[in-house]
Amino acid sequence: MTNLNPERPLGEFREGDDVRFVFKVFDTISGRPQTGAFPAAWMDKINPDKPVDCGRKIVSFIEGGLLSRPELDLNVYYVLTLNDDNTINVVDPLFSFGGSQLLAQIQLASTGYDWVVKEDQSEFYVSLPDANKVAFVNTTKMKNYHNVDIPGQPKEIALQPDEHYLWLGYDLPGHFESISGVAVVDTQEKSLAKVIKTGVGPHQVLHGTGNDLTFVSNQGSGTVSVIDIQSLEKIEDIQVADSPVSMAYSHKADAIYVVNGLSGNITVIDAKKGHIITEIEGEKGNNKIAFSPDGRLGFLLNPRTHKIHILDAATNTIVQSADADAQPDEVSFSDELAYVRHLGSEIIWMIPLDVVGKKGDEVPLIDFTGGQHPPAKDAPENGAPGIVQAPGANAVLVSNYLDRSIYYYREGMAAPSGHFSTYGKRPKAVQVIDKSIEETSLGTYETTVQMRTPGDYEVSLYMDVPSFMECFPVTVLPDEEKELEKLKNSLGPLSIRYLSGSQMHKVGQESALRFELMDLRTQQPVSQLKDVKLMTMNSAGKGQLSITAVESDVEGVYETQFTLDEKGVHYLYISCPSRGLTYNNPQFLTLYASE
Repeated sequence: MTNLNPERPLGEFREGDDVRFVFKVFDTISGRPQTGAFPAAWMDKINPDKPVDCGRKIVSFIEGGLLSRPELDLNVYYVLTLNDDNTINVVDPLFSFGGSQLLAQIQLASTGYDWVVKEDQSEFYVSLPDANKVAFVNTTKMKNYHNVDIPGQPKEIALQPDEHYLWLGYDLPGHFESISGVAVVDTQEKSLAKVIKTGVGPHQVLHGTGNDLTFVSNQGSGTVSVIDIQSLEKIEDIQVADSPVSMAYSHKADAIYVVNGLSGNITVIDAKKGHIITEIEGEKGNNKIAFSPDGRLGFLLNPRTHKIHILDAATNTIVQSADADAQPDEVSFSDELAYVRHLGSEIIWMIPLDVVGKKGDEVPLIDFTGGQHPPAKDAPENGAPGIVQAPGANAVLVSNYLDRSIYYYREGMAAPSGHFSTYGKRPKAVQVIDKSIEETSLGTYETTVQMRTPGDYEVSLYMDVPSFMECFPVTVLPDEEKELEKLKNSLGPLSIRYLSGSQMHKVGQESALRFELMDLRTQQPVSQLKDVKLMTMNSAGKGQLSITAVESDVEGVYETQFTLDEKGVHYLYISCPSRGLTYNNPQFLTLYASE
């Protein structure tokens, strides 16, 4: 375990700290790193009165009963929905999709349009056109902690491969014929690095696998701008067939494929050299393109003719076509399937990737219902996907705007396995933040979590193949600042130390009281207070109000006189309005009066 707070001593962990768990797995016989394993881990508080055997505890976590949920599950992922207002829902799908838990609701400066997640899942970025900003969101705290102003309305968003710069295509509201372009944001400095005018928008931003060139489409100008990442200067404008409405990168061909909105033709641009390789004849109405995970097959959608065309990047030809449901508008991928969503139908089409790509063959189509309504019906325009793959499974999550739901579909099933509510919000898009353990190098598995509460914990580690169970202790210390804040909220801003000796008093007899007032944070005496008062009260609610106390000759020590008029138990309270100390603070003194 490594604390990501550099100020912490080695091996010290406190509540609120971000901690990286690293598990190194080796074969005991050969000593070689065990790669391709799927370790699971949990962190739970130790109950000294009810010790639990390590193996039994792990079995209870695997079975996933609600009464056996650990304090921290190191194998979880969170489902995020980009809503139609200025919020993002963060949902924990628990252990099954029969129920759900709203963990957080992230507040943004305005409605989000598009988003992108860092590879290590530590944060993501959201474009906010109505606020002219891009939001930085921390995935540990699930909070929008920073915004960067953009000189226009940012929409499409892209993170270059090394994640140093965030690129946002922006338009100028009210001046759509004006030249606009991209805003470049430094993700480390969290500031605007440069604004580059490229042409008339709307714009889409795309990168290859390297960190050399950025490609920006200029739909109103009929061009694609090529920008040098190192100098942040525009190199050239490539004139394409007509109006670039969609771009996609194929790492198999190392080329940018640009769909032209008027002709439907596809312009192919070399991603390294930045020049046109060829133009592929397409069908009028083509408006979107996306490539399969292996980078070979490009899926073209034509909502006008209700068709799907499959392009082979190896030959730069369209090899297959299929009739789809009404108005195909989005294509997403799992490892094995392409998922096609439709604007005019609730049916999601699935296309097996391992059997398509052969010229002239019929495209096999499988389907399932993605809700009661077409998933994107009536949803505002946005650039984020509505179907994403679920981590660790051949399954996808489908957002449905009118249903106010996210559907979970496992491949091979006839219908979704379940769904969960978005708590009254209409989801425009869905995203997954994967906090589960991942293999980062041969035999090394890592994840990062935030320590929630102080205490003595036990980390339980489990692997199925090879079979392995182990538990080890971890102590999480309280955070001094948080504990002080809790104490302040409980006691008030001043601590009271009573200096009078006896709590026994005579009815009607005047008694002296001395006490010291100290600043709760610094524990230093507080002097020159002019509004320190006392109140006494018995169990019947009778007593004396507003007894004034004055500072003695000792700094921070105050004194006064009081009497108790009835026999029995009395309570004495102290207040100081100027320092926020009220009578209802729990630092009262119990007194006894006798005759």
